[in-house]
Amino acid sequence: MRIRGCLLHPIERPVGGVSRGLVRLLFDAHGVRAWARAVLYVLVFGLLLFGLSILVHAVLAAVPAWQRPLRAAFARAHASSQMPPWLVSFQEALLLACALAASAIMTELEGRPLRTIGLQPGRRVCDLASGFAVGFALLSVLVGALLVSGGARLFAPTQPVALVVRSGGAWLAAALLIGCAEEIAFRGYLFATLRETYGFWTAALAVTLAFGAAHGLNVGENPTGLITAALASLLFCLAIRRTGTLWWVIGMHAAWDWAESYFYGSADSGMRSFGRLLTLQPQGGLYLSGGRDGPEGSFLCLIVLLAAIVALPLLLPDRSLDRQIRGVSSFSAGDDARR
Repeated sequence: MRIRGCLLHPIERPVGGVSRGLVRLLFDAHGVRAWARAVLYVLVFGLLLFGLSILVHAVLAAVPAWQRPLRAAFARAHASSQMPPWLVSFQEALLLACALAASAIMTELEGRPLRTIGLQPGRRVCDLASGFAVGFALLSVLVGALLVSGGARLFAPTQPVALVVRSGGAWLAAALLIGCAEEIAFRGYLFATLRETYGFWTAALAVTLAFGAAHGLNVGENPTGLITAALASLLFCLAIRRTGTLWWVIGMHAAWDWAESYFYGSADSGMRSFGRLLTLQPQGGLYLSGGRDGPEGSFLCLIVLLAAIVALPLLLPDRSLDRQIRGVSSFSAGDDARR
């Protein structure tokens, strides 16, 4: 049996004792339905993450010299509520590996190149840089609003200069890994596949709800923080629609996290970064300051993100996914049919 492209191979008639109703539920004229492929992607991603976690634990158990410092780092991080950049990078690298592997498996089963999930080479450097600049600017506006409204105070560096400088590079690498891992996992294959059949808004809503729900697993999240995570996801989906790739949103996502965790040194879901440059300390009411959740838990973050959504046409030229990859991928066919 040919594996490549098997998911997009239509079934002529039921196989064996499989009912026609089940075939119609799972298949259409183009092969396996988009919702079923999306579910399969989630299952593959989950199994890969579970398997890789078991493998990492087995390796660490077999090599005590690696296990002890890692456990000690986790213990220190939870005791002090401060995460070192290398530990964040380690976790996000595992997530990124699983997201890329799951996407590669699914695109291979569909007979498509991996780049069609939004990883086209094209303008990746320019888009990364542009997205990074916008992400840093948006977080800076949010911090400024918190300072002016009395929702936070900003303190100068208290750690050695050499440590702060080294940490800046380490946190930048961690932030880029966060941006790549989360964007590919949520708004790569999953978003593109749902969009192909159900259109942009249905796909964006599904991914946005999933992204917001995933943030509910974080310690220290408040209800406003969950809403802002969902709103940020909608902003990212709209940006993908205009740029045609993931690169711009990866840059923006990375800059937001780097500015929040390292540059301004605010709390993020109950944790602070070790080796941060400045320290943003919340004060006042929970829904103004964000409390343990940091700036993302403040209602001011909702205002900033809504303003960014409104201003997006001014920030980004319209290089929509449909025109960018027409003739290379059919991921955006659903949008064309709905226009």
